[in-house]
Amino acid sequence: MMKGVEHIGLCAQEPDNLARWYVEVLGFAVVRPLVEHKTYFIRAQNGGMLEIYPAKHPSPPVDNIHRGLRHIALSVAEIDREIDRIRSCGVDVPTDGIVTTPDMKLAFFRDPEGNLLHLVERTKEIP
Repeated sequence: MMKGVEHIGLCAQEPDNLARWYVEVLGFAVVRPLVEHKTYFIRAQNGGMLEIYPAKHPSPPVDNIHRGLRHIALSVAEIDREIDRIRSCGVDVPTDGIVTTPDMKLAFFRDPEGNLLHLVERTKEIP
């Protein structure tokens, strides 16, 4: 029986630094460090988990419309407060990357390795 998504793998040029950034800036917690492999399982407050592990080859960041996994959406309760908080950590959250619809507000930005992230505050949960 399939139970659901356990984690998402995120390949990184500098996994130690990227894991630390997710902990310090986005509030994730390291739940299993495999330091000898430079691999870290980190968990968000809602239980969502990422595995950050070493890349063998560099690749340029792509935008949100290429095939494959393209972004990680982070659920927030007060998006404007979170935008201010992560900007105060030195993260560039472009004003043109903030989108408001009747059902939600989004704010797109990138982590230090160029992976696309976005904050999402929904007025109604997805049924």
